[in-house]
Amino acid sequence: MNMNVKQGGAGFGRSESLRFRAIARAIAPAIFACVMLALAGIGGLAAQSAPDAPIAPSAPSAASRWDTRLAALDPLRPMDYLELGEEVADAATNDADRRLARELFGYAGALDSARLGRSAMLALAAIAETPGERMRASSAAELVGGRGAARTAFSADPAQIEALSRAISFHRRGDGRKALAALRQDDADALLDKVGEPLAGTAKVFREECKAMRSNSGAVPIADIVRRGLLVELALRSGDLRPPALDIALLGDAPLIEIDLADPMSTWRVDPSKPWWRNGHWSGNG
Repeated sequence: MNMNVKQGGAGFGRSESLRFRAIARAIAPAIFACVMLALAGIGGLAAQSAPDAPIAPSAPSAASRWDTRLAALDPLRPMDYLELGEEVADAATNDADRRLARELFGYAGALDSARLGRSAMLALAAIAETPGERMRASSAAELVGGRGAARTAFSADPAQIEALSRAISFHRRGDGRKALAALRQDDADALLDKVGEPLAGTAKVFREECKAMRSNSGAVPIADIVRRGLLVELALRSGDLRPPALDIALLGDAPLIEIDLADPMSTWRVDPSKPWWRNGHWSGNG
């Protein structure tokens, strides 16, 4: 009897265990899904409770910053282009701003060269990206109209020229003391700074040569120094009437700056037939 009871109890235990495992396997996916849903809900609540990180506004482009003002421009009022260009140039912080300012100055000059051309070119020179562009704009500002080759203006006071010419003459004769004395007269020393390169390589070299000479030591024997001095003196005395050869002797052989104000696109670097700002760019439709 006891044996049968034990066997029956053992059999019942195994049956219940097998049944429990079957049930557990059946409901395990459902339990797992419930757990995941609960975790997702907790995460959602956490996400809702956490404040959103502020999004920094992107910096507006040059066009978008000034778009309303640009759209109001009218080629019948070219002064507005110049004035807005000045504002954009003053506030410029990047290349896009500076490019827009150059375009506005270009349109001002192209639309009214007679009245605004000089001011527009000087404004372009002030914000030029390279020394070459700055020189080009400065030279163009000096032209009233027509076409031609602009050269760097070079002028000096007649008294300066006379004093420097005396210094060159004394230097040529080897009298350094008198040459230095002449440089101290009528601001000739300042003029020497401008022409020192064609004269002796640098103004400093010319002064040092004068200091090294003894009084009445005789003429300087180097023919090249004599030739340079004579050419510079002749170029200075010729003034604005000096021929191109003397221009080169005085200013160097840099190429002339070709400016054709009759060609507004090449002069102002804008298309004057498209002076209206529409949809973020210059347009020919008002």
